[in-house]
Amino acid sequence: MTPDRLTSDAATPVLFEGCFGWLHPAAGRRGVVLCAPYGGEALATHRAWRRFAERLAAAGLQVLRFDYPGTGNSAGDEGDPARLEAWLGAIRAAADHLRAVAGVEEVALVGLRLGGLLAAAAARAVAADALVLLSPFPSGRAFLQELRAVALLAERPADAPPAVGPEGIDSAGFRLTPETAEALRGLDLARLTEAPAPRVLILDRPEGRAAALAERFRALGAEVEETPFPDHARLMTSVQHAALDCSAFARATAWLAHGTAPAGVAPSGVARSVEAASPFLRLAGAVERPLGFGPDAGLFGILCEPATAAGRPAVLLLNSGATPHGGTGRMSVRLARRLAARGIASLRMDLGGLGDSASKPGRRDGLIYCRDMVEDARAGLDALAAAGHGAAAVVGLCAGAAVALHVALADPRVVGLALVNPGRFVLGDGVTQEEAIGSAVKPATAYLPRLTEPAVWRAILRQDRKASRVARGLSERAARRLRIGAGRLRAGLTGRGYARDDVLHAFQALTDRGVRTLMVHSEGDVTLGELEAQAGADGGRLRRMDGLWMERLPGADHSLMERAARERFAALLDRLLDGLDAPPAKAGYRDSRAFGPRHRTEA
Repeated sequence: MTPDRLTSDAATPVLFEGCFGWLHPAAGRRGVVLCAPYGGEALATHRAWRRFAERLAAAGLQVLRFDYPGTGNSAGDEGDPARLEAWLGAIRAAADHLRAVAGVEEVALVGLRLGGLLAAAAARAVAADALVLLSPFPSGRAFLQELRAVALLAERPADAPPAVGPEGIDSAGFRLTPETAEALRGLDLARLTEAPAPRVLILDRPEGRAAALAERFRALGAEVEETPFPDHARLMTSVQHAALDCSAFARATAWLAHGTAPAGVAPSGVARSVEAASPFLRLAGAVERPLGFGPDAGLFGILCEPATAAGRPAVLLLNSGATPHGGTGRMSVRLARRLAARGIASLRMDLGGLGDSASKPGRRDGLIYCRDMVEDARAGLDALAAAGHGAAAVVGLCAGAAVALHVALADPRVVGLALVNPGRFVLGDGVTQEEAIGSAVKPATAYLPRLTEPAVWRAILRQDRKASRVARGLSERAARRLRIGAGRLRAGLTGRGYARDDVLHAFQALTDRGVRTLMVHSEGDVTLGELEAQAGADGGRLRRMDGLWMERLPGADHSLMERAARERFAALLDRLLDGLDAPPAKAGYRDSRAFGPRHRTEA
């Protein structure tokens, strides 16, 4: 493992003013600070944003992309006071860092969505030479109006608290506090009295309000260009779509690079000064540092270690679906820092082709359920071992749960396992997140009552797409259960012959090895269909396995975006980790609302 080794695109982790970032060095003396969007949009565009930075660096521009305070890997929390002031201050600090460390002579700010509003608001203080606004919000009020609408329209569990309430706006697992919302209301680019930068490029979607913004900036003396943003919807709606090349990013790159020196290798002085930065983020009771590991140091993760080691097994946190290593709603960051407070080290990592890890040769980015991800996860275990943490528990949500299961089967260093809403239990060549969602089928009991409805039969007879998918999924599930059952019968008679995808056999092997497993499902989640397909209704024989403990989370969505659901899971994970040194007890199936230190409902 080489913690200070650069990733495959030569980007280097940096730390400034408590903010974590990436410097993409180049030969030119013109620099770019990338100001990311907010919340769920930042997660969806993370890989595309990284690729944009690489494109800019290849054009000779030195680039710094970073996490705002209280977001991503940076210090702080979304609920801390004065968030807007901290975000604007971080943009100024990023520009200062770029000038001081990379030696750039010109700085441009590039902002996407809320990042565009923040970049324009900070541009004068930064003394920006140029400004690029990608589908920007013209005001904080416009941002809040859209965020509120998205939050209210999103599907939520029936007993979840309202998305918009006295505690703020909850959207995609992120919370914007009333204080931050009130501060944002004061931002309005139409009220600027000075041009934010001498040169401005605005790329906007057709329904945007770029024209009025452009006229305002021109009236203030800026040279303004406008151009369409045709990829906006594709970029913002999914991780897989965002991983593709974006024509708007290409246009912005050409505009920013015009007149700069030809691209080339970064000056040696720049590389030396970056490597000497030693980016360690010191938190209350913990220290975090970035690691490059695996083949060619192409995998990336953040090692979070407690200030006082307790000699406990470490925790490996895998991607949730195709979401970057920080997790939906920053879940993995919160878990890592919570674990450190309890004396437990962790590594939150990106598997190959996801987040900040390098692409996999011969495979496109953004795929999940890939069998080669098992070796990536084992490289994560190697990184933990090199840091002095031999035994580990592996945590995975959705597709990450399938990888966690298979790395536990492959590696004896895994002593604990936490699986949350596993959508599948088998790995293959990989699928997109959309394909995985589209093929998911609920338990049969969810469909049987509807078979008495004439409309359902009409849909089946006319081969309605959704009805056909469900019918096909149920029939495939039945055939698979027969095949797996035949394998068990054969194994019972001959001692061999289990089906390769026999999940019961896999979990029995882990139990026999002494691995303790926690399996958590959100109440009513679609992934319960996969559990039924593999183990029978309500988990069947899995519920009776020693060392395997199953939980249901009421009021939780699939990705645990609800704060209360994340807190309940964190408490369950604490219990799993606390029990790793104890002998396994007989498993039970409980509702987490009834969970307590001495309560147990036997299966």
